[in-house]
Amino acid sequence: MNRKILRRLLASFNVECEDAEDGKQAIELCQAGGAFDMILIDKEMPVMDGHEATRELRAMGIKVPIVGLTGNALESDRNQFLAAGVDDFFTKPLSRHQLVKLLEAYGLIPCSHD
Repeated sequence: MNRKILRRLLASFNVECEDAEDGKQAIELCQAGGAFDMILIDKEMPVMDGHEATRELRAMGIKVPIVGLTGNALESDRNQFLAAGVDDFFTKPLSRHQLVKLLEAYGLIPCSHD
């Protein structure tokens, strides 16, 4: 699921989102005082990848859930993300159903009970 589709889907749930082109921008958004309920972070990004950005965010004291995303279904990717400090991990593409369950699990949308 690309960022445009993800943005539209989140909007359909009345969930506001802000996106960053890379891990460095994500860190800058948080340093600038951005308040977020959840951070979805991709492994493959220019400038700073998701692992490094997650480590930096945690070092900054960011406590909100961080969810790692990658196109690789390798156990080593999952382990690297978990070691960096993510709370959850998904292989892309993230389905609509997976996104709904994720948002429900972290209390960002009401449970649909399906």
